[in-house]
Amino acid sequence: MSITLNVDVPPGAFYDMFFLLTRGYPRSEALELVKRRYRLARPEAILLFRCVHSKHVSDSIRSKLVAAADLEGRDLVIDGFNQLTTIYAAVIGASVFVCSDGLTRDALLAGPRLVVENIDVLIPILAALLGMIRPRKTVVVLDSQPSRSGETASLLRRRLKDHSVVVEVSKTADKRIIEYASSGYVVASSDIAITISTSINAVFDLAGFAIKELVPGAKVNNIPRLLGELHMRWCGGAAGEGPVA
Repeated sequence: MSITLNVDVPPGAFYDMFFLLTRGYPRSEALELVKRRYRLARPEAILLFRCVHSKHVSDSIRSKLVAAADLEGRDLVIDGFNQLTTIYAAVIGASVFVCSDGLTRDALLAGPRLVVENIDVLIPILAALLGMIRPRKTVVVLDSQPSRSGETASLLRRRLKDHSVVVEVSKTADKRIIEYASSGYVVASSDIAITISTSINAVFDLAGFAIKELVPGAKVNNIPRLLGELHMRWCGGAAGEGPVA
C-alpha cells in the first residue's frame, strides 16, 4: 500500500536524506544536496533536518524507547515546550511525523509561542495523559528564554497539582533534562541533542502517544514505513526489510 504524506515534500527526499546520512555525509552537506535536487523551500528543508537521521543514530535512539505501559511507577522528565508544541500542532490539524528514530515531531516549526498562548488547551491533554501512564513523579522542564515561561509554569503547577508534577523554568533546560536522566528518569523529548546523549537510557515518545490516544483524526506521517516502502521499490528488499526496522 502506498504511503501518502500530509506535507509538500517529495517522498524521495526523505529516502535520499536517510541514504546520504547513512553513507556518512555530513548533515549540512546531505541537506544541501537534497534541498537542491528537490528544490525545497526552507520549511521543508528544516523538516528533513529534524526528522531524518542516519541508520546508526536512528537505531541508537530507537533502542532507548520505552512503551507507555512501562512508565507506571517510574520517574519522568518532560521537555515541556518541545513535547507540547508537537501535541498542539496535531490538535490544530498540522502534520506530525513519526521520524526515522521513532520519535514524533511536528511540521509547524512554530516554537514555544503557540504553547504559551494555548496552554489552556494543552493542560487537559497533559493531565489526561499522566492519568493514563501513571508515572511515580513527573518533572516538566521549560526553557526560560521564551516570553511568559514563568506564567506558563505557574499554570502547569496549579492545574496539575493532583498528578505529582514539578515544573522547572531553566536557562539550561537541555542540561537539566540530561541531569534528571542521569539520576534514572525516563526522558520525554524529541530533541536530538538530548536523546542521543549517552547519559540517557530511556526515552518516551510522549507527544506521539498523546496524539495517538487523545487527538483523534491527527495527520500522522510514518517516515520509517515510508522509507521501508521506498527501499522495497528501489532496492528490491523483501517485505518487512527496510532501512529502518
